Amino acid sequence: MNREDAKDAKEEKEEDIVLPSRSLCLRGSFKSMNKNIAKNLAFRLITYLIFPILLSVGSAELVLRVAGYKPLQIENVDVAIQPKGNFFTKDSELGYKHLPGKFQVTLNGNYSFNATHLNNSLRITHPLNTYNLQSKKPEIWIFGCSFTYGWSLNDRETYAWLLQERLPQYEIVNFGVNGYGTIHSLIQFKQALKQGNKPKVVVISYAGFHDRRNTFSRARRKQMATWNKLGILFQPDARLNKQEGFSYNMVKLEYQELPLMRVSALVNFLEVSYNQFEEEFYRSHEVSKAIIVEFNRLAEANGVKLVVAGINPGSAKMLAELNRDGIATVDISVDLKVPANNNLPHDLHPSAIANRQYAQKLEGFLQNLE
Repeated sequence: MNREDAKDAKEEKEEDIVLPSRSLCLRGSFKSMNKNIAKNLAFRLITYLIFPILLSVGSAELVLRVAGYKPLQIENVDVAIQPKGNFFTKDSELGYKHLPGKFQVTLNGNYSFNATHLNNSLRITHPLNTYNLQSKKPEIWIFGCSFTYGWSLNDRETYAWLLQERLPQYEIVNFGVNGYGTIHSLIQFKQALKQGNKPKVVVISYAGFHDRRNTFSRARRKQMATWNKLGILFQPDARLNKQEGFSYNMVKLEYQELPLMRVSALVNFLEVSYNQFEEEFYRSHEVSKAIIVEFNRLAEANGVKLVVAGINPGSAKMLAELNRDGIATVDISVDLKVPANNNLPHDLHPSAIANRQYAQKLEGFLQNLE
């Protein structure tokens, strides 16, 4: 091998050694550059996106709490029933109804009332021993929720009982059931008519909060989930229907809390806001009106006079609309913010004083109806 060849061979070997080394350096610099880019992106992401979001969420949480909003708080009402057991039983058409019998109900260990249910599950409106006599008096059927039932009151304090005393010429029948909406009342009315009885007058005791019950909205499911003791439960769920006005199905009671609702006022506020939107989307008020219109059609077909009694201030809009449509209405509501009209601190429901006002207002209207 001459010198030239030897020199070329030497340089070739050196190149074989040097070139891979340069490649490794380039790779290292690329990796270092990628790390710097990633760090820069992460910094920008935190600075310009995540941090502002966290700041906004924290500020919103603070503002809501200052304004009085709170995380979800489950009110665990201590209800003791004697004799021990349930107050309700399941029903395939209504979801649930009252159990027959005599009960003493104690709320939070320090307030009690007595309630008596007939074999048909309805609450009595006069002494139990007088039900042994066959009544031939014309009947007035009153449908409604716990306000009509008389939750937290003794039998004699309910406005249905007081109305019976004021109108002895009639047989007053109290169809009121805790938690019922207008759709429940319509189902009850159809069931009662099938048994062959026909009242002279039927009264729907309507409250604005019945709207969410009629469409069984998320807000209503949220309420029911906290006190349901019957296990798997189904409820009527009504929707507007172009052909029939409305239709309903029996749907399962299911409710899933949003994450952090019990610790965050913001999350709870967002859920409440969504629930309000849902009720508007379902057109719950219009569904209630369609149910009442069907109620009126059925009453007229059976020669029965229908009266819609607004039992809370939230019923004013409905009463005005029904009046324009020729359906008889009466406002019997009282201001439940007045301490004498509610049963606080034991319970939020209308007091015995409020029920006396209900009975007085309804009696005056029914007397004039004759």
